[in-house]
Amino acid sequence: MAISARSDLAADLRSVVQGEVRFDSYSRALYSQDASIYSMEPAGVVLPKSVEDTQAVLEICNRNGVKVLSRGGGTGLSGQTVQEGAVVIDYTKYMHDVLEINVEEQWVRTQPGITLTELNRQLRPHGLMFTPDPSTASRATVGGAMGNNSCGAHSIIYGKTVDHVLGQDVVLSDGGIANFENVSGAALEAKLRVGGLEGDIYRTVRDVASRAAPLVEANFPKVLRRVGGYNLDLVNEPGGLNLAQLMVGSEGTLAAVTSARLNLVKIPEFSGLAVLHFK
Repeated sequence: MAISARSDLAADLRSVVQGEVRFDSYSRALYSQDASIYSMEPAGVVLPKSVEDTQAVLEICNRNGVKVLSRGGGTGLSGQTVQEGAVVIDYTKYMHDVLEINVEEQWVRTQPGITLTELNRQLRPHGLMFTPDPSTASRATVGGAMGNNSCGAHSIIYGKTVDHVLGQDVVLSDGGIANFENVSGAALEAKLRVGGLEGDIYRTVRDVASRAAPLVEANFPKVLRRVGGYNLDLVNEPGGLNLAQLMVGSEGTLAAVTSARLNLVKIPEFSGLAVLHFK
């Protein structure tokens, strides 16, 4: 990106964003890398303080034809959180609050910037936990876990992140707000009739998933920890349509998540460690 274009973009963002807008060379270098071997310099970085900040980033970047990349803790090993010329959104500094805990129904609503370890620390007094437990849990965020469809050592018991995301509040590419949760029956038909980008998304996803269903059935591997590609196999499941399940594992390519409602399980009463020796 040309220096003048980058300066104009930074000025546009600073005029409306209440959080931090960092387009200096140090910040660009800092966010050009993650835990992978890749290095790609972004156009700049925004640390939003609110949903409105996130909307502003998407609106302005969409208007200027600039890519947007949501970033968590940067613990991915495949270069998911670096992108040449993109505006990186980092939620970890300001958007990391637990918004609601429903102990009776066993779910939590949280912002994306909280780490997995911190989320479970706040859930522990209620006897509940969010199950994905990658080795980087002390740095990896809820947003990153959803983007990567993280698993962890206990995924054989509890499943992947996608198995525990009940819904998401998102900002679409045009800056519009949507809520992705399971909808069925009359509610789904209403979504399919909605105008604008959200309605287009529902109609297109259902159409693509329907046409791709035979290929998905024939070619998607039947393994417990398949986390590559979009979850088109879940879109055609009976009982409704939950676009949050398509969002999980999409590496931030579909929309920006500003909060999520996550399923919780009870903390096991006992835990232990087995050490196996092989000859």
